[in-house]
Amino acid sequence: MSDIKYSKYVSNQYGFELEYPAKWMVKEHSAMFLVSFIETKEENSPSLNITIQNLEGSIGPDQVMTPKQLLDISIQQIEQINATNIETGSCKIGSNSADFLSYYAPEQKVRNKQCFFIKNNVVFIISYTSPNSKFSKHLPVLDHCCGTFKNFEAKGFKYTQMEPFTSSIKSSCTPSTTYYYQYWVPKTWRSKPKTKEGKHQVQEYIDSSNNLSLKVEVQQKTNSSDEKETKKSSSITNNKHHFNYELSIQDIHLSLNFTCLENEAISWEPLFERLMADLKIDTSFLESPGYDRFYNFIFHYYIHVPQSFTMDPRSSNFTSLIFVDQDYPMYPIFNITLEDLGVPISLDKYKDILLSFYKNSVENSRIISQDPARIDKYRALRISMDGRDPEIDKNCKVIIQCAVVKRTKGLLLNVRLPTNIFEGAYKKYFYIFSSLSFYD
Repeated sequence: MSDIKYSKYVSNQYGFELEYPAKWMVKEHSAMFLVSFIETKEENSPSLNITIQNLEGSIGPDQVMTPKQLLDISIQQIEQINATNIETGSCKIGSNSADFLSYYAPEQKVRNKQCFFIKNNVVFIISYTSPNSKFSKHLPVLDHCCGTFKNFEAKGFKYTQMEPFTSSIKSSCTPSTTYYYQYWVPKTWRSKPKTKEGKHQVQEYIDSSNNLSLKVEVQQKTNSSDEKETKKSSSITNNKHHFNYELSIQDIHLSLNFTCLENEAISWEPLFERLMADLKIDTSFLESPGYDRFYNFIFHYYIHVPQSFTMDPRSSNFTSLIFVDQDYPMYPIFNITLEDLGVPISLDKYKDILLSFYKNSVENSRIISQDPARIDKYRALRISMDGRDPEIDKNCKVIIQCAVVKRTKGLLLNVRLPTNIFEGAYKKYFYIFSSLSFYD
């Protein structure tokens, strides 16, 4: 196997790199895996799969899971699928001491070997799956993958919740005209006091934990066109990368200057692209929205959520995000799931899969209504249900809206609330379902 040529895969968002066979296919965010490397398109083709999972809270509050505990839990899980030929031992993943679990799954007729290590309560897993007849052939590929693995500090947002800023400035060309402008910034950023000198307004934001800054300038300039003009540029000074965006109309000039470390520019450019895309300036009155805009930079979508919402990182993973509401802190309120189902699927079939799940998770579940809907440009179904939630031991109401995206991805938006607070709470949630939009 020494004649195999390898390519490097790098994920700045998740902070790792490794080498994989150059001729193998790369499939990102499929099923439970961040990335899979697959030899062929055939069913049960040999594959290498990467998983990174936050273990915080998995065995109890403020407890840190040990490798032995994770290994014991994993063995219990595979025993439930009648796994045989179970083997365990130690190995290395890059410079990290690691453990492995190997077994044969008779129902799937495949053999698996999972290598893993835990760092800062996060588990990194490199798993190899193959038909039993080909398993030994590609073990050296797994060894090479593990040997070339490096992890580093992740850079760039996977997700962020952004809040709007809205203001206005009068035109000197036509004194009766007022221009309104609006932009969005991450809620975690700290704003400096706004400065204003005549018709020159400056607002600055700082994210010291990521070495980021944003300066927004609005001012009057002479001899500008009546047509909207834009200009994008970048520069590097003192190991800092500066992204610049300028927008002019008549005598009004608005600019964004976004700065990050020079060697992290590729990780933060997607954020700057969204800062530009969200910038608005118009003579029509712009009201500051009463909601936040939540961005998923992995799957390239945003959705409007109440300002009291926050994502729960302990309960969320890269395919399924759980939100809690500060007004109702006892309950997980809202869920967005976007999962690769592996094969083309109809909307009705996906709906049946979801309803089967809800019948098991909601006791005495009953469908109240089912109506056609849309999520972005995709045909969707909106289903209202009620029943009893066994996790909180309360009667509940559920609204799900589902769609199939690009033929193979199931998209689910779900609100579940206790019946006694549903009507009041839903008044500030209703717009969520129609607000999700994908972007390039």
